[in-house]
This record gives sequence, structure tokens and C-alpha cells, in this order.
Amino acid sequence: MMMFVGLFLIAAWTEVAVAELPPGVQACPRTNDLAQYDRCVLKQLNAITPYLAKGIPSLKLPALDPLFLPSLTVDRNLEALKIKANMSQIRVYGATNFLIDELKANPNDLSVAIKVQLPHIHVNGDYDVQGRLLLLPLNGAGNFRGNFTNTEVQVSAQGREVTDKNGVQRLEIDKLLTKIRVGDGNIKLRAPPTHSVPAEAAATFFNANPRLVLDIASPIIEDTAGTVSRALAARALGVLTKTELLP
Repeated sequence: MMMFVGLFLIAAWTEVAVAELPPGVQACPRTNDLAQYDRCVLKQLNAITPYLAKGIPSLKLPALDPLFLPSLTVDRNLEALKIKANMSQIRVYGATNFLIDELKANPNDLSVAIKVQLPHIHVNGDYDVQGRLLLLPLNGAGNFRGNFTNTEVQVSAQGREVTDKNGVQRLEIDKLLTKIRVGDGNIKLRAPPTHSVPAEAAATFFNANPRLVLDIASPIIEDTAGTVSRALAARALGVLTKTELLP
């Protein structure tokens, strides 16, 4: 889901098919009938979707399936979860197979909202972690794999007009709220012999209590998704001027 925000903003705010947009993305003329406008935006999103897996270089957007994150750092101290983790070589599979439940777009106040479902997500990468989950120590390094199903995502974004260093007016994200609920999941942790015992204990605990762990980790999941979404959306919106987005 993480980079759908940028694409959705482009689809919601673009009224002309400028050169940077993929073929097949059509204009959505302004109208006071916001329901009609939403239907047009949905049509644009469906037109963009086939390009997501390989990315859209003209918008500086990377391939989404898999989405590659070279590194990710998590440092949080929650009541039930204290964790410092450095993750690398992360690949996320399945993010292009999303289902849109609801969307609302308003080109006048630059607000957008979308609800989607992700039936299946697979994630793998390397980890180096210290901390605790409830009373369970989290210490070690190795490789992780995870399968997650029935993920529900809600994103609300508010845009604003800005002027870049060259005096060109552009649009950027002012506020972004991400709500994520992962339905179910299981993980596998592979670690060298010195870390194999805590890795097995952590994986066993998660797989026996996925709902408990996912609910505890929800703030971290949402914060991480929001941070990556902002970065990717900024890259996409930075390619287009305000005049191109809202002529």
C-alpha cells in the first residue's frame, strides 16, 4: 500500500494527461458532483495499476512488486513492546493485488481518502533486533520471512500549495493519516546458532498469537507505512507542477 498514496494523489488532482503520466490515464474534469469525480478517479487508478509492478520511471516511482527497501530502522518504546531494529534488503510482494473498497477525492480542498484491502502480502529480508515483547526477549540477527493476509488500509491525505526554490508552484502532502489492520500472519526467523534459540522462541510466540502481536505492533506498522508513503508520494508529486496537476 505504501506508494499508492502518491499515485492516488496524482489521480485525484490531475485534470490533464500530462506527458509524465502513463498512457491511458485520462482527464477528470472538475465538477460539483463529487460522486462522479470519484468514479473518474477510480478509472484513473485502474489505468495506472498495470504499471505499478515495474514502476513508473517518469514519476520517479520504483517497482512496487516487489517493493525493495534497502534499509529500515525501528526504535520504539511502547508499554508492551520495546524494540530497536535495523532491517535491510527488504522485499514486499503482493502489494499490487489490492481491492479498493471506498475512495473520496476533492480537487477543491486537495483532500483525498481511500480504503483498500490487500489479500496477501509476503515480506522477507534481514534483521538485527534488540528489545522485548511483553516478557519475551527479542535479541538476535538473521533472516525473516512473513506471510500476512486480509490487510485493511485506510489513508487520508491533505495537500497544500508550495513554491519550490526555483519559484515554481507545486503541491505536496501536508497531512497524512494511515490506519492499518493486518488480519492474520505467520513468520519464519532464520538465525546463526548463537541466536537460534531466541529466534525460534520469538517465531513460535508470534505464530501462536498473531492477533495479539499484530495489535501490539500496530502503531509501529502504521508509522513505518506513513513515513515510506510520504517519501514516495513526494517523489511522484515533485515531478509535476501545480499548473499540470490543477490547471
